[in-house]
Amino acid sequence: MSEVNALQSMLPEAFSRPHEVIVIGGGIIGSLIAYTLRRAGAEVVMLDAGFDGEATRASAGMLAPYPEGLAGELLEWAEESLALYPALVAELQEQTGIAVPFSLEGTGLVMSGGGDRLSVWPSLASLNLQGRSYPGGYVHPLRLKEALWQAFQQMGGQVLRAEALFVNKGRVETDKGALLGSHIVLATGAWSGRFGLEVQPLKGEAMWLDAPPPTIPLFLEEGYLLPRDGGLYVGATQREGWHPGVDLIGLQWLISLVRNHFPHLETASIKAFLWGYRPMGTLQVGEIASGIYAATGHGRNGVLLAPATAQRIAKSILGVSPRRSRE
Repeated sequence: MSEVNALQSMLPEAFSRPHEVIVIGGGIIGSLIAYTLRRAGAEVVMLDAGFDGEATRASAGMLAPYPEGLAGELLEWAEESLALYPALVAELQEQTGIAVPFSLEGTGLVMSGGGDRLSVWPSLASLNLQGRSYPGGYVHPLRLKEALWQAFQQMGGQVLRAEALFVNKGRVETDKGALLGSHIVLATGAWSGRFGLEVQPLKGEAMWLDAPPPTIPLFLEEGYLLPRDGGLYVGATQREGWHPGVDLIGLQWLISLVRNHFPHLETASIKAFLWGYRPMGTLQVGEIASGIYAATGHGRNGVLLAPATAQRIAKSILGVSPRRSRE
C-alpha cells in the first residue's frame, strides 16, 4: 500500500473520535512537536497538507546561532536546541534505522578583512579564507523529517493528509471533514496567517551543486554554503510574498554569490534548485487561546529552534517535562 493510500485509509477512523492533541503542520517543527508529545505518552494526530513550498523541503538545516546573530532569549533557545540535537538524532536513528546526516563540528563566518584563517575546505587547500569560527553545525532536514514521521507512526501516532481550513476551541475543520481534539497546535509555518497569526511568507531559493563542500557551514554576507548529500548546498534568497519556484531573479542572486566569492565553483554542475517559504513575523510559541497553541514565526531558524520549541509546547500541553512518559 502506498504512503498516500495508507494515509487516506486512516481518515474515517481518525474523524470518528476525539483526539488528545491535533498538530497542524508536518514540517520539522510540527513533526518534532508530534513526536515529542507521542514519546511522552500523549495520543496525537498530525495533519499535513502537502503544500508546495513547505520550508523543510528547501531548508539548509543550519544550526548556526552565532553567525545568524541571535541574542537574548532566542540565543538561549538555540543553545538549548544544540544541546538536545545529539540525543535526538541518535534515538531517531536507533528507532528507525534512518541515517540522519548531522554535525556539530562548528560553523564559519567568512570576513573580507581580519579574522583567522579558516582551513575548512580540504579540496581547496590554497583557498585563503579569513574569518571566525563558532560552535554549531547542520542537520539534514529531509532525513530528519523522514525519521520523525517514521518514529512517530511506529509509536502509534497518526499522520493524515488533510488541509486545515478553520480552527476553533476543540475543533479543526479540514477539507476532509471535522476533527475534534482537546489541544490544537498550529505549526503551520508560512501559512499561519490564515489562522490570524502575524506571519508572512518569505521565499528562500537555493541550489545544490555537484562540487566538494567545506567541512562546516560557511556564512558570508546574506548567503551560506554547506555539505549536502555529497555535494554543495548554496543559499539563499530572502524574498517577500507568494511566488513559487526559482525564477531568474533568484538564480541571478545565487550565481552572483558564487561568482563574487568562490569563482572556482562557476563550472560546477547544478544538481537541483530548491525553494520554500519561511514563516517571517512575530515568533509565537505557546498557548494563544484556550486549548490552542502556536509554534510559528521562526524565520530561517526553524530547524535550529525546533527542539526548544517542541519542549515548550509539549510542557505547556502536558504540564510536566515531555521526557516523562505517562504510559
